[in-house]
Amino acid sequence: MNNERAGAGGAEVKPGFGRALVVTAHPDDPEFLFGATVAWLAAGGAEVFYLICSDGANGSRDPARPKEEIAAVRAAEQRAAAGLLGVRGVVFLNLPDGRLAPSLDLRFAIARELRRVRPDLVITHFPRRVLDIPLDASHPDHVAVGEAALSAVMPDASNARAFPELLREGLEPHKVKEVWVPGYEQPNHCVDAAPFLERKAAAIMCHRSQLGDPPPAGPPPWLYHFMGMVGARHGYEYGEDFRRIVV
Repeated sequence: MNNERAGAGGAEVKPGFGRALVVTAHPDDPEFLFGATVAWLAAGGAEVFYLICSDGANGSRDPARPKEEIAAVRAAEQRAAAGLLGVRGVVFLNLPDGRLAPSLDLRFAIARELRRVRPDLVITHFPRRVLDIPLDASHPDHVAVGEAALSAVMPDASNARAFPELLREGLEPHKVKEVWVPGYEQPNHCVDAAPFLERKAAAIMCHRSQLGDPPPAGPPPWLYHFMGMVGARHGYEYGEDFRRIVV
């Protein structure tokens, strides 16, 4: 598949998807990984929804802080960030942070949301470890959600015989058109992030609990550096690139 460019010219270019579901491990993953793409999709008329799998309760360096408090703060931050990007709805599975696995239970929960939302596009994590990038990008929760999401797309959401209890809930099978995962290896699709860079930055700043103590005045500089490197590979000033999978 040839390298593809998306979004040149900003919001004037339509994404070509009616609905998209972003499936991630933690609150803040959608904004850090895909924030400009989410904004581009929403600005182009797509209905975008989030499914956040963990409760994010490990997102604090204070071992005495109650997990329930951390989870509540992170959920509020995620809703605020999603609102800035034009996301239509956020669903939290509230599974234990740091304990995710590509289990049948997680596949079932993602397949249920796929059948409920019925997206054309799914954006999720890379489904395995990548060793030539920082380890936090290949967090085990990310890997688990990426693998579970791909399995939920095919076969779980599309096969009427998979999870028959979903049929009893009135959730008919649904076939996704495309899946995009981060372009850590052999990226073949890039979104022009420059028109949506400031919106992504503002959404990231909603996640103040994750940005340091005290939080900085602006997004981390490495974000611009990384997006600049990605964009340069594809002829943009800033970019978010993906491995695009046609289902």
